[in-house]
Amino acid sequence: MAGASGTGAVGWVARGLVALCFVGGAVAALTGRLVMAGGGFLAGHTLLAAAAVIQGQRRRGVGLSLSGVGWLVLSLGLAVGQRDPPGPEQPLLLAGAGLVVVGAVLLSGSFGDRSAS
Repeated sequence: MAGASGTGAVGWVARGLVALCFVGGAVAALTGRLVMAGGGFLAGHTLLAAAAVIQGQRRRGVGLSLSGVGWLVLSLGLAVGQRDPPGPEQPLLLAGAGLVVVGAVLLSGSFGDRSAS
């Protein structure tokens, strides 16, 4: 049953896949599979970014993409830090956090509203 926005069954399937990615990522994180968690979060963000670009929201798509990559890099940094002996996780954690922040700024539009996005 398609609504005014034309989403219909495809919209429901896409929403289900995004939810599955995020829930799967959360479960993986809780069970200590940090790299799988980062991959799940990246997949969820990628699906959301693709939907944003299809709707003509390029800035939102870029913000979601950067956030997804940032979460993956953060999870890799956390996984490297748990190895025995611990690896050099500091650069990964900083890079991941930076990407998540930049993505969030792009999503919120805090740096200035330009209509030509």
